[in-house]
Amino acid sequence: MKKNLYCPFVFVLTLAVLTGVGCVSSPKRGPGVQKDLPDFVMNPPTQEDALFGIGTARLSTVNQSMQMADARARQALAFQLNTNVQAMITDYARDAGTAQSQAHLELAEIVGRQLTQVTLSGATVIKRVQTNDGSFWTLMSYSKADAARAAADIIDNEASRYAEFKTMEALKMMDQQLDRLNTKPEVVDQ
Repeated sequence: MKKNLYCPFVFVLTLAVLTGVGCVSSPKRGPGVQKDLPDFVMNPPTQEDALFGIGTARLSTVNQSMQMADARARQALAFQLNTNVQAMITDYARDAGTAQSQAHLELAEIVGRQLTQVTLSGATVIKRVQTNDGSFWTLMSYSKADAARAAADIIDNEASRYAEFKTMEALKMMDQQLDRLNTKPEVVDQ
C-alpha cells in the first residue's frame, strides 16, 4: 500500500519540476523590452557615402520626444566623427600572511569617459517612427562629403588661429626689443 501512495507523489513532483524548468527556460520580457522596434534599429542602413545615427526618446509631449530623439541621433553621428576617449584601469592584488593563514585582497576598477564636440551642418532626418509605447525613434544621415568639409574647416580654423598666435608673439617680441632701445641706461656717478 505504501508503494501505491509513493508513485503518484513522485509523478506529481516530477510534473512540478518539469513545469518549473519549462518556465525558467522560456525568455521573459520585462517592461523595458520593446516588441515593435523600427527595422532600422536592429538593421541600420549602410552606405559608402553616408554615416547614420539613431536616437530615441519618450517624454511628456510629442514635440519634446521628437526633438530629443533627433538630438540623440545627432549625438550618435557626432561620436562617429570625433570622440575623445579617456580611460583608466586600476588592477590591484595583495597577498599577506603565512602559509597557514593566508589573506588575499584583489581590486579591479575601470573608469571611462567619452567626449565629443563637432558641428554637424547638413545632418538630415531620414525616418522618424513612433512605437506603440509612445517612444519616438529617429534615423539621421550625414554625408561623408559634408564631414570632410567640416574637418577641413576645423583644420583651416586651427591653422588660422595658430598663425594669429605666432603673429602676436612676434609683435610682443618686437615691442620688447623697441622698449630696450628706447630705455636710457642709468648713469652711475663714481
